[in-house]
Amino acid sequence: METKKISINDKEYKVLIADNEEDRIKGLGNVEQMDDDEGMLFIMPENQKEVVFNTAEMEFDIDIIFINQDDEVYDTVLGKAHSKDTIIATPEENDITKYVLEVNANSGIKIGDELDFEDEEVSEEEIDKMYILGSDGKPQMDLVGGERIISRIETRELIRKAKKANKTKKDIDYKKLGKYIFKVLKKQDSNNPEYVEGPK
Repeated sequence: METKKISINDKEYKVLIADNEEDRIKGLGNVEQMDDDEGMLFIMPENQKEVVFNTAEMEFDIDIIFINQDDEVYDTVLGKAHSKDTIIATPEENDITKYVLEVNANSGIKIGDELDFEDEEVSEEEIDKMYILGSDGKPQMDLVGGERIISRIETRELIRKAKKANKTKKDIDYKKLGKYIFKVLKKQDSNNPEYVEGPK
């Protein structure tokens, strides 16, 4: 099973990815314990609304975190070990359940927290293939050094947060957008130049 690094509530986790029905059904049922920086992230089927979980096979208590299409926590439930209770979570009317995260109980994760995927390493082969194309498929720009290059993941996230802030007009959404922009810029400023050499 694949693992990824995520962050939520200012804490990093290494999570197992359950992205198929077999893995989602199995879940953490055979796991005896986890470190506090470990967990499992369930990638739900497209357009999933209500989700149903149970912790009958769990050996320890967990926090079950329900996350919508904006990568925002919309509900959290304490899952007790060996409980026969059914846990049902339903997002708001126009939302879907995109992910469900399971971590140790008492994680401190709360409604409104946002899930972020840590950026993956870029291979040398991918770097060699990176260039800027126009709509006609032809190169439109030469990079000579000093440019700020934002990854596709970061660009997509910036657009998503900007659209959300523009739609809701809420201060909290503008603050989240600003916080993410500064996070991207800080990461760029602390990185060593890798993609394009500056002029000699």
